[in-house]
Amino acid sequence: MMRAMQVAVAAGCSGALSAGVCYCLARWSGQLRLVAQPRPDRWHKRPTPNTGGAGILIACAAAYLLFANHGYGTVAACAGFVSLLGFVDDRVQLPPVAKLAGQATAAAVVICGGMTLNWSPWYWTNVVITAIWIIGITNAFNLIDNMDGLCGGVAAITAGSGAALAFLERDDQRTLLLTVIAAACLGFLIFNHKPARIFMGDCGSMFLGFSLASLAVSSAHPGASILESFYALPAFLYPIFDTTLVSVLRRASGKPVSVGGRDHSSHRLVSTGLTERKAVWVFWGIAGVCALCGPLAYNHPGRFIAVTTLVLAALTVLGSFLASLPGFGHSATAPVSRAHDLSP
Repeated sequence: MMRAMQVAVAAGCSGALSAGVCYCLARWSGQLRLVAQPRPDRWHKRPTPNTGGAGILIACAAAYLLFANHGYGTVAACAGFVSLLGFVDDRVQLPPVAKLAGQATAAAVVICGGMTLNWSPWYWTNVVITAIWIIGITNAFNLIDNMDGLCGGVAAITAGSGAALAFLERDDQRTLLLTVIAAACLGFLIFNHKPARIFMGDCGSMFLGFSLASLAVSSAHPGASILESFYALPAFLYPIFDTTLVSVLRRASGKPVSVGGRDHSSHRLVSTGLTERKAVWVFWGIAGVCALCGPLAYNHPGRFIAVTTLVLAALTVLGSFLASLPGFGHSATAPVSRAHDLSP
């Protein structure tokens, strides 16, 4: 097994570099006009740098080149491409179909590299399932990037859970990569937790979603049972939950799912009078509970099924409650905030 010291050093480098680069970007991006402007469908009230994703990417790339021995090179290259696509979108607002095409291309390359979720006896069915998983999770993380600290915190929790599972599976490279991603998110959160000085933008949210989704696919090692390949999935339940809630409610009200809005689970919880910080902490807690399902029940199928079922039931009740709460329409007055919504 890889020495714990090497993982710790890689994580320390990633976190420190992420914090340092994000500090510089928060200070100078405004002068370069690399900012997210306030809009009716966004949550923040003043121009704010949205280049934090570049800080996360630079930190992860540096740690990867220094410590990872080129493991999971296809995932790393495709994640970098998706991050670049997000950076361009942050600048010129690409059409949703262009973003989807880029994500699909990157997912196809990962799948061609031999990574698939083997959930059926048929190869092409597994290919389709894997593509839907990678693209869906990439966009789910993009969607939860709607309030200060939310996406970065959830990504750190998800990566931490994945690192714990990778350690249990004795996958040194995946343990290191996921730990590095978690550390980069924590470095970014220093400047993103409310009141945020910088946002990650699509450059960061798409990079994190794609990386975490692809590395979760790689956990389904050859010869693994179908249940074993599910251990990594509960850590993604909060992004899936929020995406499902928003999609269903927008479709029910006749609104396009792809158009951003202030109607996410976080916004609905704030409508109860809870502060934004506390709303984010609530969802961090929920993400943390979901993330514990896999590592704590690893190699105990009955316990895993029982715990995951209870979590899903609780999320269903929460979803029903949040659906009864109002979002903030484009003409509504939202609480004064520097948080944002970069939903596609």
